[in-house]
Amino acid sequence: MKTFNHCLLIAVATFLFATAGCGLHALFHIVGAGSGDLIRSISALIGTLFSIVLGLLVSSSYAAFNSHQSDFNALAAAAANIDLLLKQFPEDAKPCRTMLKGVVLRVLNRYWPNKRGVSLHELDYKDLLGDIEALLRINTHSESFRNVTRDDLNAIRQYSNNFITIQSNIIRSLSNQIPSLLLVIVFGWACLLFFLYGILNGGDTLSFFILCLGAVAIASANFLILELTHPCQGIFKVSRSPFDLLLESLDKEEHATPDDLPAPRHSFI
Repeated sequence: MKTFNHCLLIAVATFLFATAGCGLHALFHIVGAGSGDLIRSISALIGTLFSIVLGLLVSSSYAAFNSHQSDFNALAAAAANIDLLLKQFPEDAKPCRTMLKGVVLRVLNRYWPNKRGVSLHELDYKDLLGDIEALLRINTHSESFRNVTRDDLNAIRQYSNNFITIQSNIIRSLSNQIPSLLLVIVFGWACLLFFLYGILNGGDTLSFFILCLGAVAIASANFLILELTHPCQGIFKVSRSPFDLLLESLDKEEHATPDDLPAPRHSFI
């Protein structure tokens, strides 16, 4: 709702500037042969600057969205690999898999909160303390598994380290939002551009309709930027399905009978 209100404000402001330009044209008839050419030249300059910067903002926002999706996929893969290693020791790893399930639930609640209005850019590294503690306990407890090998322990440590490192990268990237001042400047150019467009036309009904459509298009560009830079909220969201599948697997095997569980690993000499 906050994003929608912000975009609506931009659309209204842009259209009001265009209307002011039309009123100025009708009141003073300032567009003559010389001034008309000058206004067209200035509006072309501002339009070029605006289109270049706006295109870069949308492109960088989309790239950031894809980067977040890749990070979350890698995060889910790290957790799934830990779970796959723990499955090799069904008799000893049940407490560890319960802790891993808690970690997955915290990740879901952290990045896809049920409460609306939660600002993900306010996340801090201290929010990872619970995950770090759980993974350390998993690594410590796994050393007591029967028939566990050094390679298994090293793999669990490596995936645990990857899990925390990826989350640190996600939190750092979420905190690096597009500066508000930059958006104000860019969409200020849009208001000035529409003001010049209004000066150049006579203010008929069709012109007002076209200017209104242009204002909506400008607001939609701002909507794309804001939505893509908040990847876990709003309409455009990164997929949480890898974590849902992992959680479903953990829930299913938590209530499985002993016959449904994989056979424990045996050592052969």
